[in-house]
Amino acid sequence: MAFLLAVLTSIFYGVFDFAGGIATRRGPVLAVAAWANMAGLGLAFCIAAVHHVVVGATVTLADFSWGLASGVAGVAGVVFYFLGLARGRMAVVAPVSAVTLALVPFLFGVVLGERHSLVSWLGVLVAMPALWLTVQERSRGGHPAKALFGLAAGLTFSVFFIGVAQISSEAGLWPLVSIKLGGLGSVAVLMRLRRTPLSLSPKARALALFAGGAVLANLTYLLAVQIGPFGLVAVASSFYPVVVAILARIVDKQRISPHRLMGLALSVVALTLIVL
Repeated sequence: MAFLLAVLTSIFYGVFDFAGGIATRRGPVLAVAAWANMAGLGLAFCIAAVHHVVVGATVTLADFSWGLASGVAGVAGVVFYFLGLARGRMAVVAPVSAVTLALVPFLFGVVLGERHSLVSWLGVLVAMPALWLTVQERSRGGHPAKALFGLAAGLTFSVFFIGVAQISSEAGLWPLVSIKLGGLGSVAVLMRLRRTPLSLSPKARALALFAGGAVLANLTYLLAVQIGPFGLVAVASSFYPVVVAILARIVDKQRISPHRLMGLALSVVALTLIVL
């Protein structure tokens, strides 16, 4: 069940991040992030309130704090990622970010004492080239130093994954609210510093609001790490670039290159080994 939730996490992140990516073509990234976090905050509150009434919960300050910190880390990851794309090369930034996000939480779990079978380790090893090939773009003139932006994005996204995993199961779903509060607060500060307007075109705003559905990915990931091994759940949850690549082919009619097809095939193999 944990790995099914992890796969759903990748699907949700891929779908809603794709929508957010389209919205950023029509408006400032921070404005899109603000609208997405506002929509996500409202949805998170509804989910948490219904769960509290039906099941009950006892959220602590520590749980709420981990949610806030995770929300801030998530926004920081987005900032580093887009800074890297603006100043560097997609061919370097995207794959470094994806591989770092998959590897760091897994190793963190191992350091904390998680032990995995040989098949699971093989799945994680296959996941590294799978993610790299899936998101890599062929480009000339890329400078290795640009990989630092991808590394920073991957590390901060990893902090998000690790932070959410520290939330206790007794907290219910209220930490989803604190995650979105942390994200929205961070975006508001950045918008204030950069004097970014909140206004968006109607189409961009609609896409940004739809992207707020990424809180569903937060939900499935939170549930997955509460019932499954953190390291493997984190790896299985990091395959959202595969979903983005598939959507780009379907929606934008982008051609899937041979190396990306190889990455998609390896992704299936990696997920199968991890689940086994």
